[in-house]
Amino acid sequence: MNNMNKQRAVMLCDAMGISGEENDVRNIIADSLKDIEIVHDRLGSIFGIKKSKKMNAPILMIATNMDEVGMMVDDILSDGRLSFVTLEEISPASLLHQRVQIWTRNHQCFYGVVSCIDTKFMEEAKSTVKLSELSIETGMTMEEAKAVFQIGDLILVDGDFMMLNEHVVSGKALYNRLMIEAILEIYENLKNDDLDYQIAFGSIAQSVIGWRGTKTATYTIRPDAALVLTGFEANHSDPSVTLGDGVLCEYYDKQMLPSRMLLKDFVSQVKTIPYFGYLGNDGSFIHKTINGTPSLAAGIAMKNIGTNAAIVDLNDVDVLVQECTAYCRTLNAEKIRAFQFEAEHEH
Repeated sequence: MNNMNKQRAVMLCDAMGISGEENDVRNIIADSLKDIEIVHDRLGSIFGIKKSKKMNAPILMIATNMDEVGMMVDDILSDGRLSFVTLEEISPASLLHQRVQIWTRNHQCFYGVVSCIDTKFMEEAKSTVKLSELSIETGMTMEEAKAVFQIGDLILVDGDFMMLNEHVVSGKALYNRLMIEAILEIYENLKNDDLDYQIAFGSIAQSVIGWRGTKTATYTIRPDAALVLTGFEANHSDPSVTLGDGVLCEYYDKQMLPSRMLLKDFVSQVKTIPYFGYLGNDGSFIHKTINGTPSLAAGIAMKNIGTNAAIVDLNDVDVLVQECTAYCRTLNAEKIRAFQFEAEHEH
């Protein structure tokens, strides 16, 4: 990854982008796709459309989500602490004693710390903690906090992008923000290619809270096929994957079976390692939206997904960009149309 792209990757990963408040991320994407037509859905997803000179050219959607897990203020307590709910399932153990950012309605950022005031941690080696035991300390009194915060303000766990060595990084929201960077680099590699199909490059809003934006984005783009880029958890994976493995291709998760024709074509062109997931991803809803969209999820191994200390090998990102760029150059309109069940069934 060159220095310019690395700078953009840092900006993407460090940007505030909790579901429903993804403007900072969206602005970076819009600036990078400004040379082509930009389309949005009404939830905030954004795509740049690389047009084809051919009439009625099919559309390949290359996408990932832009939002990140977070919390929301649900009460201001009598001593000034903030009570909160999580917007997606988050392990309480991963939140305890973390520094957090609290974002107000006018997009001001304040800092706090997740605490458990019922325990003296220097005196008690507590091994478990419940979400209901946690609150956020801001150093403010109740009156001061009420002057600043409102119920509904959003909270994210602080986790600045950090280089662990020359090519391994850690930070928050890496599983999707580095995939956004990959998509933007794929676009930059292909933007001058003369293709007989269209490509929608972009990112989906409000995905981690039930894939809401995945549905609306798919209706907006109306793709003929979709390639979803994502991070796959390396911890406790079976079969085992790890950093440095290059491109992973998901063969199964509980939400989606990939298009068999698209899967067969992709793995015949790209050196991949099979991955079996369970949680689902944006492809899980893209593939069953409209009349059904042939979809495939590919990506790279990451560790600690869903925390503010995910770990990624940037060399894997580079390989993913190179392989997906090369794969797109093997595609054409006829092949994309053939991924659809009707075309397969006719033969």
